[in-house]
Amino acid sequence: MKIEKVNGVEVVIFDNLTQAKMVKHCFTTRHGGVSQGDYGAMNMGFTRGEEKEIVLQNYTILGEAMGFSKENYVTSQQTHTTNVRRITTADKGKGVFRERGYLDVDGLITNAPHIPLVIFGADCVPVFLLDTKKKAIGMAHCGWMGTGNRMAERTLQAMVDAFGTNPKDIVAAIGPSIGKCCFQVDEPVVSLFQEKIAFAEEIIFDDPETTGKYRIDLWETNRRLLADMGVENIEVAGLCTMCDTERFYSHRKMGEKRGVMAGVMELVG
Repeated sequence: MKIEKVNGVEVVIFDNLTQAKMVKHCFTTRHGGVSQGDYGAMNMGFTRGEEKEIVLQNYTILGEAMGFSKENYVTSQQTHTTNVRRITTADKGKGVFRERGYLDVDGLITNAPHIPLVIFGADCVPVFLLDTKKKAIGMAHCGWMGTGNRMAERTLQAMVDAFGTNPKDIVAAIGPSIGKCCFQVDEPVVSLFQEKIAFAEEIIFDDPETTGKYRIDLWETNRRLLADMGVENIEVAGLCTMCDTERFYSHRKMGEKRGVMAGVMELVG
């Protein structure tokens, strides 16, 4: 994993995805765009309250910096579900330059080249999946609810069903998000994980600072869900968004007055 400034835009890049030489990808930071004030400076979200034209400029800036097919961006419509949508050439531009026409989608998969898939995060876990044999990709938004409901696994299974993906052919990356250092939760969240995650006791810890509170390791949960399906090549960024609000937006630390980062990946053909 590297944090790089590409043509003035600061992004997180994964070594394993780069080495595969099949995709263009990044996870954005706060730096490199034209957003101002609480949104400064690389807000990628159209629902944060910022003027749409400014956000569109950020998409153009990112596309030009990273070489994305910027007219073809397709975005998720995240509501903490485990719904996964297969994206085809008919979807090009949806969520950025065209109306989506779909709701409640937290995962995107495609085997069509030159369509940058976009998911959003500001503490939630972004998961990147590349099938190096079937030439397909997936992007999953895994907040605590999505992680507890095994969203990374659901997205990979959607690739298995749609493209015949073998998990052993997957290159996976887990992007910047809230770490166990900061992710304090209470009993209802713990109960969800205990109900849905077989190894819950290995990723839930007593909070060292507050009696009756807990910490959950979302990075390890998502890594383990993928590994248990057979994925061997998994890179974890290990960057906590709440710890570093100079570089990242954090919902927990900043509340609603903030922008949002984007995880973006595109098959190059």
